[in-house]
Amino acid sequence: MDKKILYYAGMASVIFYLLADIIGGIITPNYSYVVNVVSELSQSGAENRILISPFLFLSSIMGILFALGIISHYPYGRNKLIFIGGTALIIMGVFTSLTSTIFPMDPFGGNTTFAGTMHLILVGISAVLIFPALLMIGIGFYREKNWRSFRSYTFVSVLIILISGVLSTVVIANGIELMGLFERIAVYAYFLWIFLLSYKLTYLNNFEE
Repeated sequence: MDKKILYYAGMASVIFYLLADIIGGIITPNYSYVVNVVSELSQSGAENRILISPFLFLSSIMGILFALGIISHYPYGRNKLIFIGGTALIIMGVFTSLTSTIFPMDPFGGNTTFAGTMHLILVGISAVLIFPALLMIGIGFYREKNWRSFRSYTFVSVLIILISGVLSTVVIANGIELMGLFERIAVYAYFLWIFLLSYKLTYLNNFEE
């Protein structure tokens, strides 16, 4: 398969996630992008789960394909950091494909289920993996021609994600209804990074081996 096609999958991943978030928020009664988290749109028993879950699943699959494109063009022998970071993205994609399908989130205040527990575990692991994944790829590309500014952008993105994650913990601990806002700041900082990386690889990379 053409690597360039796999690179397009990165942008497609962002679009599918954005569609899930926007459409789900519009059609779900009393849903707030500021208060409610994205996982609530596909949680167990959610009214529109059958519609939203496929978008999130496709986002994950596109993310996996994008990461496969990265590690195929930058194998371990060529750039270890990019390869390891890309592998981490694949693991994250597998986990999020599971959390959007067979392991949905339990409704807040409801009974705890095995699927809901697995959802929290996989989301937690993905949240940890995001930092080494972005940093390794960002630093790894620093060695490539015309990519040095991307490292600085990666550092900024990681900082935004970290701060948003900390603030999410603070608002939860204090009962402040802003979890949806801070989650989206972190998530879309990540997806903007993915989109720009995908765009740069697709349109600006010369594909020289």
